Amino acid sequence: MKSINAIGESIMRVRKKNRLTQAQFGELIGKSQSAVYSYENGSVIPSFDTLVLISQLFGVPVGQLMGLEWTALSGKTLRELYDMYICEAEEDE
Repeated sequence: MKSINAIGESIMRVRKKNRLTQAQFGELIGKSQSAVYSYENGSVIPSFDTLVLISQLFGVPVGQLMGLEWTALSGKTLRELYDMYICEAEEDE
């Protein structure tokens, strides 16, 4: 599995590709600038629903946001992989 911060790095790439500040990106996804900062530095993992919203708004597959090499996965499989990320993050604390 990719590093836990793969999600944060992916979010940062999407944000920068779209030339948005953290505050602007946060406004689009209904989160604060500090939440976006926390996602990007890996201190907070966004909810699966937030990843789906980012995916829809920016046309990026959820799997890609999670740092996966492949993207042809069902929503259920992606959710299971997300839950694995959360478990790994909790174990690292």
